[in-house]
Amino acid sequence: MRIGIIMLLVSCVCAAQTSRRITGKYSNPAWGYEVTVPEGLAGETGGHAGAERGFGISLSSGGTISVFGEPKSPEWRAPIDGIRHSLGLEKCNAVRQQTTGYGRMGRLMATKGALMCGDRLLEMLLASRPEGGLIYCMTLRTTAQKRKEDEAAFNKLAASFQLIDRH
Repeated sequence: MRIGIIMLLVSCVCAAQTSRRITGKYSNPAWGYEVTVPEGLAGETGGHAGAERGFGISLSSGGTISVFGEPKSPEWRAPIDGIRHSLGLEKCNAVRQQTTGYGRMGRLMATKGALMCGDRLLEMLLASRPEGGLIYCMTLRTTAQKRKEDEAAFNKLAASFQLIDRH
């Protein structure tokens, strides 16, 4: 029992040591992308088991932005399938307003989805790597009152997205 507790504590400490603060350009050669964190903001990696897939940004408004890459799910024929699936997983105990459309992540065409649930807003961009196999996702979670200022940071981050060679 004690060994199990010690192993759990050591793994938590190791996970905490792997997180790092991100400012400026963030490159992820394993997943083949890079973005630039807008000036005045900082991201943080870590908190997930396995290889680093991306990072999150805590906004002064209380909102969050996350950016990550992952293998394309075989049941998603197109990014819209991923958007619909992800938005459908969100719990909503208020009036649910959901929209989909298109946006950009750098030079890539992305599928965009938004969900308003009461005062809460979730926006997502999902794009596929042109040769397939990987998808890239950016999410914004905020409130209706902070939407305009938080979307500005989200859109700036999305505009900076670039594919790079994978290592």
